[in-house]
Amino acid sequence: MATAVTIRWNVSPADLAEVRRLSLYPFKPASAELDAEMTANPGTIFGGAFREDQPIGCIAVLPEPNHDCTARIRWFGILESERGQGVGGQLVAAAQKHATVAGQTLWADVRIKAIPVYDRLGFEPFGDFFELPEIGVHRVMRWGPTGLRS
Repeated sequence: MATAVTIRWNVSPADLAEVRRLSLYPFKPASAELDAEMTANPGTIFGGAFREDQPIGCIAVLPEPNHDCTARIRWFGILESERGQGVGGQLVAAAQKHATVAGQTLWADVRIKAIPVYDRLGFEPFGDFFELPEIGVHRVMRWGPTGLRS
């Protein structure tokens, strides 16, 4: 039986850089340039999923208003060996709790394979599908504690 997963907030970007790279950009080598974007917005708050103090997933909430929302979810990824066990849902739900306390609404550019996670947690699709070079097809998903539909 696998050990329990814990979700932690205010994790150092350096502690999550490798899990972020492996889960989201495995085709890119580790580099200072790749890690630098994590600290470009000083208001970014990082969350991590940990199993026995080892990071297995990551997520960030940035004060980046867009799509009629106040904050953005970014860098949501789970190590391939940990996928399919509900860790992703735990991380997104933790971001929703954080946003609720902060009075925020959330948006994210969501990869096709992650849409079901966001959908189960009440995010709404917004706009058309689009492609990000090297990464693939995405769709904007939005969420607010009381819903966003007009």
